[in-house]
Amino acid sequence: MAKDIVAETKPASTPDGVHLLRTAMTVQYQLSQMADQKANMVLAATFVIFTITVAQVREGSAMAAPLLILGGAAFMAALLAILAVLPSVKTPPRAGGPANVLFFGSFTQLPEAEFVNMLTGVAADQRAIYEAFAHDIYQNGRVLAFKKYRYLGYAYRILLAGLVASFLTFIAPFAVAAFS
Repeated sequence: MAKDIVAETKPASTPDGVHLLRTAMTVQYQLSQMADQKANMVLAATFVIFTITVAQVREGSAMAAPLLILGGAAFMAALLAILAVLPSVKTPPRAGGPANVLFFGSFTQLPEAEFVNMLTGVAADQRAIYEAFAHDIYQNGRVLAFKKYRYLGYAYRILLAGLVASFLTFIAPFAVAAFS
């Protein structure tokens, strides 16, 4: 019986609840900025590596194999870094209204008056405010986890694998000569 009473009770706005939502949204925003900065660093490094390796291979460098491996890995890492930051706005189905009243990709599908009515309706209900923030935090977290950080992880791993493979290919002839 006590459970039913608690479930039906309207949640009160508490400073801790507001602080929790603000902190979660701030952390999400900072993580998104960090992902964008990391992608930019990968892009800058890979473009430099790729440009140098292409120039060296064109000049007929004796180390063509390690350079091609490094250049190929840099190119693949750059593509993945671009995918990590590439904007993707999917239009949600309109049947039940926008999936997230706080996300521009959802609410821009509505006429302005309908959006204003929907947002002011949410703003008038404390529980609806919390739910809107919770939906926004969840959806932003999914983008971070399944897009930005996933592609960034792949980019770093490919770049690292390319560096290792290039180094091993570079030292292999010297190691063979030393042990022969």
